[in-house]
Order: sequence, then structure tokens, then C-alpha cells
Amino acid sequence: MPRKKMMKACIKCKQRKKKCSGQLPCDYCVKIEQPGGCEYRTRTKSKVVKVTERYISSLKNKIRALEAELAKASEGPDSEGCLEDGATSAEVNPLIEPEFRLTPDLDSPKQESLTIGSVEHCVQASQHSKQFLGMSSCVQYLAKLKQSLVNSCGSSTEHFVATDGGWPPNDLDINRSFVENVATKELPDLRKAKELIEIAHEIIGADYMFLETGYFEDTAQHLICKNPPPLQSEAIIEYTTELLRLVAHLALGSLFDKENAESRSLGLKYHRTTLLLYSELVKTYDCAASTSLILSLLYMAYFSLSLNKATSAFVMTGSAIRTMFTLGLHKRTKTIVENRVFWLCFIYDRLLAVRFGFPLMIDERNINIPLLTEVDDNLTAVSLDIYHFVSQVRLAKITTQIITKIYTRNPYSFLHNCHAVLKQLKNWFESLPAELKFDYNDIKTATTRSTFNLHINYNYSIIIATRPVLLYVFNSILTENRTKEKIYEARQLELISVLLESCVQAAEIQSRILAKLYYDGKLANRSFLDCHYIFSATTVLILTGYCSMLSGESIAFSGDIEGLFDFIQHNLKILQGLSEYNLAAKNFNKQLTELIDMMSSDEVVKALATGRSQNDPTSVDFQQAVASPRPMSRILRKRGNNPPKDFEEIGYVDLSQLVNNMDAEFRSGSTTDLFLDEDFMNYASGSL
Repeated sequence: MPRKKMMKACIKCKQRKKKCSGQLPCDYCVKIEQPGGCEYRTRTKSKVVKVTERYISSLKNKIRALEAELAKASEGPDSEGCLEDGATSAEVNPLIEPEFRLTPDLDSPKQESLTIGSVEHCVQASQHSKQFLGMSSCVQYLAKLKQSLVNSCGSSTEHFVATDGGWPPNDLDINRSFVENVATKELPDLRKAKELIEIAHEIIGADYMFLETGYFEDTAQHLICKNPPPLQSEAIIEYTTELLRLVAHLALGSLFDKENAESRSLGLKYHRTTLLLYSELVKTYDCAASTSLILSLLYMAYFSLSLNKATSAFVMTGSAIRTMFTLGLHKRTKTIVENRVFWLCFIYDRLLAVRFGFPLMIDERNINIPLLTEVDDNLTAVSLDIYHFVSQVRLAKITTQIITKIYTRNPYSFLHNCHAVLKQLKNWFESLPAELKFDYNDIKTATTRSTFNLHINYNYSIIIATRPVLLYVFNSILTENRTKEKIYEARQLELISVLLESCVQAAEIQSRILAKLYYDGKLANRSFLDCHYIFSATTVLILTGYCSMLSGESIAFSGDIEGLFDFIQHNLKILQGLSEYNLAAKNFNKQLTELIDMMSSDEVVKALATGRSQNDPTSVDFQQAVASPRPMSRILRKRGNNPPKDFEEIGYVDLSQLVNNMDAEFRSGSTTDLFLDEDFMNYASGSL
């Protein structure tokens, strides 16, 4: 990835004939408040190398030999000469073996530094020896048969035209009058449509939305006309699909339009229209499947999520992913658009899975394509939009590890799994491009929400990877009913403390960033994700404060306990302020309030006070805190309405020291019996 000053002018400066500073973003794009649209185009030399079939065959043999050695090393002496799936390399069936394609490993050390626009198609063995081929399909078997015949006679495949079932019967045709009515009566004028699309893209950004360059001029503008041209049977499907995507954009733009008091109702109106348009396309689904349909389904899922409808969002995302599979985008992408759409599906899959405990729909072992392949005649774009997107994909890949290692039962130690995840997060943060890093205490006006989202997502990943330790400590306190010195040994307490410190620090930083966005008016009022980030951070802070009150401050939190309550109180205030027009915020605020009331209830107070010595200092502190009804509620509500003074002092979680400490523990072999893995598994893998 280029870190130096660009030698050429960006596209906007070229178009408007302005002098370009050559930075990313450049001074002019910052001046016109479009830093995300600053984009450079560079031409790269073709890296296509012709190789002989014999050379490819030798590479295959080497890969099989390496896989056999890897299987032997991991499975023991009895697995000699076997692949991971139990078949020897000699038993691999060449008839069903896929075409020779090697997938770059995005997590390998050689590709730790992010390179955009120069993705090398290097010959590199896949990380996983097991690979889904999808060759059980009879149609694909027939295609292989035809291909063999073509190869044997040297003919071109153009002579063999595949037959299908013909055009769908009339009773399944799209309702033309309805589509025309939407196009002529429900769409806004060009100016308003462009404004809503820009609002949606600014709020959602490169993280969860993709707009091709010139989308409005090339596509949207032709749809917004009062007299749509007559369309043939084949063209009506493509027209309806693009109309669906446009209305999905308008729905999101209306939902996040702060200037319009009726924006929510207008957004709901457009969302209902998307559902009706989609129901028309379902009639001819096999013909309508396209990247535009996939994007429409993802945007409809995002809208449903903003309405706090997780089930609907999951179903819509699942439909988008299954459509993507039918198009084969997980195997091969021919254009940047197809490549981008696939990885967008991947991000949505991880987004829902980790936040709602849903199963993963896309298995990384079945992905055969690199990220952002060089296409379009070797013309590659360099922009913040692409930088953000690639960084989000890499973070989503770490989310996969969190789900499979932390929140899935497996034979490995929780501590080793946690260490592996935190090490990946550390490497991700250190390898962020300079353009995506910023001083938390000196945030520039050009910093986009997409950049904020990256750092918010980073802290969220730390929280969900380490919070099982906090729940473990909480349950230990409740069951042991003793002070920290009696619950843990010295080595246990040291390791627990550093893990808890990272978790709580990430929650505090998360609170600072979101509070700053809220008080600066940059928080997406109707966004589910922003509310969910506040909710997750506040849950950790409440539990930390409660544990500290039960068994001494230093066991779960070594900082200022009053400052901790400041964060909790202001997070609740933000959720309360958003509850007026955000169903997710209202729901999260209710759940947190119920938690505080439960902790402060007489039943819980009496149960926890039983058996504690009156002379125990931690008991005295706790009894004083719970002496009056609803004590925690009273503590949280005694703060003023102004943000804490240190909200501007935003740092970042440095995982280097934590990872190094855990490395030392593992090298010494002293962590083997530190914790009961079954306890961690109960608290990590349960439906929390």
C-alpha cells in the first residue's frame, strides 16, 4: 500500500482542473468535504505469466507432498502418506479435481502489510488441505464431460450452446404495471434521490455498502424518469432489479436523514416497496440472480437491523449469500464488482453471527478467491473507500477466529485460543495503513465514519474475545463468596488482571469514541450498530463495577471507580436520548436498567451478604453501597448531565504487552492448570 505522496492528481482534481496536493485524501477533497471520494487511478503492468502444463503438474505434486507431510506432523506416525481427509495423494481423483487455482492466504505473515491494487497472484498452497469442490452436482459432472470432449478435439466451447427451460410462463411474469407505477410515482426527483444516496453512503460507508464509480450517473439517473421506455421480457427483470437496488438506497438514506422530520416514515415506505419489488423478482428468481440483487438484499437486511429486526436481517442476508453461491462468486470472480460483492456478503455474515450468536453461513475453507483481484485491464483504484473495505474484511476474518475459537467448543485451552485471537488483533492494528490511523486526542475534521468504525470494531473485537474472563471472575466471586486472595493464586490473579484490564480498557475507549460522536452530532441516530456498541461496552463496565464492589476494586478494575460509573451513566444517557426514535436503543436501555435493578434488589443483596464477615473490609464497602434501596441506580444517576472531563483523552488498547506476557506464561508452561477450561467454556460458549 502506498504510504508516500501520490505523484499524480486524484480523479476529482483532474475533472475539476484543480491543483492536487497528492495526499490521500488530498487538500481539495477535504475542502469540499468529500475525503472518502478522493481516488487515484494507476496503471500497473500485467503479471500474467504463461507456464507449461508440465510445470503446473509438478506444482500440484509438490502441494500434495506438503499436505501429506503436514498431515503426518499433525496426526502422528500412523497418518504417514495420508491427506487430511484420509486419502493418500495417489488416491486423489483427477476427474473431479478442480481447475488449478491457488488462493492467496490473507492472514499469512508475507501479506501482513496491506497492498491495494497490487494483489500478487503468487503460487501459494491453500491453508487448508480440505477443500469443498461442489462436484456432486450432476450438471457440473455433465459440464466436465463436455469439457473433456472439447479438449480432446480442440474445438471451441462456443459451438456447444447450453439449453435451459426457456422463458418463464406468463403466469410467473413480473407485474409490469406495478413496476412502472413505482418508477413513475414513488421515486423522488434527481436532486433528492442523489442527496439520499449520499446520506446512506456517508452513514454506512464502505463497511456495509458498495457504490460503483458513477453509479448515479450511469444507473440511478436513468431509472428516475417519468416515462420509462418500453421493455422486452428479458429487459424487465434487469430493470426491476436495478429499481429494487435504487429504492433500497433511498430507504436507507431516508432512515438516516436527520434534516427531515418525516424521514423514518418515508424510509419505511421505501422499505415496503423493496419488499414488494423483491416479491415480483422471486417469480423469476433464476433469471433475476445478479450482483445487484445481492446488494439489494444486503441493504434490506441493514434496514431491518436498524428496526431491531434481527431475524428478518438474518433471513435477508442468508438469501443474499445463497444467491451469491448460485452465481459461483465464492469460486471465481471476473470483475471488481463481483469480488467486492462476495466479500461484502462475508462481512454481513460475520456481523450477524457474532452479534446474535447465529451460525456462520460462509465457511472460509470454501473460499477460493483473493481479495480485490486485479481486473479492468490492470487499472486499479487507490482510495480510502478500498482501504476501509479491505481492513474491514481482515477484521471480519479475525471475527471468524473469535467465533470458532472462543465461542465454539473445541479441544484447545481457552487461554491459548484467547492468546491466538489477541495476537491477530494486535497484528491487524499494527498493520493498519497510515491513512486509517489517527490521533484519538486530535481527531481531524476529515476523519470519516468509516475510519471511526474500524477503531470501534477493533475495540469491540477485544471486548468479545476477553469478556468470558470477566464472567468467570463474577461467577467465581458468587460461588466462592470470598475475597480475591482466597479465590485465586498469585499467577492466576496476574493473568486474570491483564486480560480484564484489556477488556475494560476497550470498553472505556469504546465509550469515549461513541460519546464524542454523540456530542458532536455525528452518531447515526437510527443505527443498530452504534447502539449495540454502546450496549456491549456498558454491560462490561456495569459488571466490572459490580465485581469490584463485591470483592475489592483491584480484582476487576484498578482505576477510579467513580470514573467507571461516569462512563456507565453517560452511556445510559446516550441510549436514553436515542430511544425516542431508535427501537434498538430503547431495547438496550431497558435491558441494562433491568440488570442494574436486579443487582440492587433486596433479594440479591441479602443473598450475597449471607456468610460474609462484618469485619471483612470488602464486605463493609459492599454493605455501605447497598444500604439503601436501588443503591446502584442512585449511584449511577447522581452524575451531572455533562460528559466526563476525560472523554477527550481517548487512547487505544495496546495489546503488545498483554500478548508478550501471555507468551512468557506459555513458554514457562505455568498456564496449564491455571483455569478450569470447562468453566471458561460454560461462560464463553453459552447463549450470552
